[in-house]
Amino acid sequence: MSSTDRLDHWRASLDSVEILRRRLAEVPDPQQDAVTRQVMAQVAHAKSSSFTALLNEHGQVLDVNPAALIAGGLDRSEVIGLPLWVTPWWLGASPDLPDQVEKATRAAISGRFARFDVDVRVEAAGREMGTLDLLLRPLRGRDGQVAFVVAEGRSVTDRKRIEQRLAQQNAELSALTERLVRVHDYRERLLGELSHDLRAPLHVVVARADQLLRGEPDDHLRAQVFNIRVAALGALEQISDMLEQVKADHGEAQLSLVDADLARAVRTVAHSFEPLAGDRGISLVLEAPETLAARFDVERVSRIVSNLLANAIRHAPYGGVVRCTLAGGDGGATLEVADSGPGVPPEHRDEVFGRFRSGLRGDGRSAGVGAGLGLAIVREFVELHGGEVSLTSAPEGGALFTVALPLLPPDGPRVTASLTQQSAAAQRAEYVRSHLEAEIAAERAKPRVPTVVIVEHVAGRADAILTGIGDTAVTCVAADALEALRLAVELRPEAVVVGTATGDMPATSLLRRLAADDRLRNVRRLALAGEREEDPSPEELISAGAQLVLPAGAAEEIGGRLWATATAGP
Repeated sequence: MSSTDRLDHWRASLDSVEILRRRLAEVPDPQQDAVTRQVMAQVAHAKSSSFTALLNEHGQVLDVNPAALIAGGLDRSEVIGLPLWVTPWWLGASPDLPDQVEKATRAAISGRFARFDVDVRVEAAGREMGTLDLLLRPLRGRDGQVAFVVAEGRSVTDRKRIEQRLAQQNAELSALTERLVRVHDYRERLLGELSHDLRAPLHVVVARADQLLRGEPDDHLRAQVFNIRVAALGALEQISDMLEQVKADHGEAQLSLVDADLARAVRTVAHSFEPLAGDRGISLVLEAPETLAARFDVERVSRIVSNLLANAIRHAPYGGVVRCTLAGGDGGATLEVADSGPGVPPEHRDEVFGRFRSGLRGDGRSAGVGAGLGLAIVREFVELHGGEVSLTSAPEGGALFTVALPLLPPDGPRVTASLTQQSAAAQRAEYVRSHLEAEIAAERAKPRVPTVVIVEHVAGRADAILTGIGDTAVTCVAADALEALRLAVELRPEAVVVGTATGDMPATSLLRRLAADDRLRNVRRLALAGEREEDPSPEELISAGAQLVLPAGAAEEIGGRLWATATAGP
């Protein structure tokens, strides 16, 4: 049948609506008028959005509503008189679908209901596949025999799509869960390796260094062994810090709460820092009650106090003041650690508690040593106790860290601190104290062989610099500007060579930071001037803090020029 001969279902339905309107206006009692009721049924049939077909007792289509024809892009003449299972609705669908429809139709003819989902072309006028919830329902006459079958279909395409999407997402979620399980297993193995395979050798280094320090008479060699010991202690502490952070991230950090004297724990840590403070001419003021009963984790509280005191001594000037105050009241304890150093600007105070912060990103204080986890660990441990830590300005002029701890966090039986816990607390405080001691010692001692830190990313140029320096110095090539800063603070080298490519931080910014750090005042700053337009000029490098500027092409001349400048004095 040509498209011009097809029935226009839209117009036909509109015609039925108009006929009904006129009929209702003419008939006084529509419910008593058979013709009016028939027209009303036609309108409902024509305007139904579901798939509806009337079949005879042989399964042949007697009538079908316009919605079913429109959905399949069909005309009445293409389906009327045909068995339902051979109609064009099933074309392009699954090959076994007509057999399934035939079995369901014959079941309905025999008096049984049949219901199932079918994927057919009932979307976009028969151009796209859709899903029908198809119900075949027998209609019986007065004699009880099946006279007709009604096929009713409701589109569930959207529901099926949602179900398929949910199934796909569930499969993806299951895959992600399996990956998380593998990651968790890998993490557990990694933690085990960090705990044993890395820490055990470092403990051996510390023990051997202690043995050498007891028997070595040479002062210079003792200083080098001492630095090795402290570096190993620092590595042990950083590994412990990272393990604590990983446990906190996964909710695995747990307190070993004991009933003990909080004032005694604070005094023990503070007394261990008094010699270091005295070496720097710093007055360490300790104010604490005789006793203060509390329930706390001895090891972690010792770490809180030692980290805060090390931070204060590190930033207090020579001849300055560090104050440690402990007070109790209202069911809680307040610990204050203040210094007379430069303090921290208000806009940077939240940042100092972040991980891997060591003063290198403009927090207002000079750069520190280590992984930058010290204050992050303080906050983690304080929050584990249910307390809070804050940073403000101290009356002494520097930073004031205030820790508020509950005296009795959770209820429970009274537990005293074991010897193992007390030993662990002392060891943690010793780690921090020894690391700070190494920093102070490094400021006074200079190795006999000069050291040079180099930062240069241009391929081949770092090799040229190394060639120029030769065997006259120990060289350390930094991966980027931040590492160069850390190495400069830790090693106190004779010079830092700043190349033309220094990573994320521009060469001029690196030079300014090196020049601004009072601990690096004796470190010479040499810069290479590049040839590109974007490279800073020699004048800009000198303005930023460079004491000697050479063309990048003269990298091999660095050794001679550097030591010639050094002998001339700063």
